[in-house]
Amino acid sequence: MNNLIRFTCLLVTCLFFSSSFANEVDEKQAKEIPNNSILVFEGKVSCSLSRAVPMPFTGTFTDIRIIPGQSVEEGETIAQYTLEESRAIQLGRELLFNELDDIRRHLELEKQNIIRLERTEKELKRLTAEKLSPQYTLEALQTELRLTRAYVSILTKRFTYADNFADKALKSVRKVLGDDTIISGQIPEIVKLKSPISGMVLSLHPLLRENSLLPEGTIIAQIGTMDTMLIHSLVYERDVIHLNIGDKVTFFPDSLPKRQFPATITSISWAPAIPDPDLPSYYQIEMTIKNNKFELRPGFKGRIEYKQLTR
Repeated sequence: MNNLIRFTCLLVTCLFFSSSFANEVDEKQAKEIPNNSILVFEGKVSCSLSRAVPMPFTGTFTDIRIIPGQSVEEGETIAQYTLEESRAIQLGRELLFNELDDIRRHLELEKQNIIRLERTEKELKRLTAEKLSPQYTLEALQTELRLTRAYVSILTKRFTYADNFADKALKSVRKVLGDDTIISGQIPEIVKLKSPISGMVLSLHPLLRENSLLPEGTIIAQIGTMDTMLIHSLVYERDVIHLNIGDKVTFFPDSLPKRQFPATITSISWAPAIPDPDLPSYYQIEMTIKNNKFELRPGFKGRIEYKQLTR
């Protein structure tokens, strides 16, 4: 009986140490990969910068100057359309700036009033000195003059504020309409859509045609930079610990089986893409890749290889 107990205890001890050793080996293998081995993961190409071109107002297109794959410069006119008549009239009214005109008119009248009061004050001072006018008449006029000057000062501040607001509003409308020649009170008819950045036309709205009527807010085009692209990838936690910013990788696009592109890791997330404790942890990494010949396009998928070198 005692021998059986001793044998059972020995067997449990052996199993415990065997399990502990196996766990240590697994952890060590998870933390280390042999030098010169290769990590392989998947990634997808995207533009390093892309911007949408929305329609600020509803209108009918009269001129479309771009097609997908065309290079454009920042500020270049890519399309234009005519405004609806009711919207054009409304914009014209907004550009009248009636309040600014009212303040300007009152300000000019009060300045003329100050000139008149100053002349009267000068005459009353002479009459008062000669005892031909009572002192209180001069004091009353001087009080009126002081209040008028204070009112002019307030009007001047209001005019400056309204003028700055009108100037910014006019600049905003000019930018939205794509026309720097728009002036106050003018009823605009044409909207010129311009490229927000230099790059390549990635896509156009499927209904974008001459004479097509599209509603306000419609995205008519996507413009993106193509000379330097980004690759985004999700890497398993056991592999991501071996990657560092600045490491070189090689990208093998599925659509170009005979081509490979060098890339550089520029960003590594420290938080998992999905923080669910029941799911494996994958981390977002970002790589930059040169695309001078425009061979790569947004959405291209491919294999990424990272060679672990001796450090």
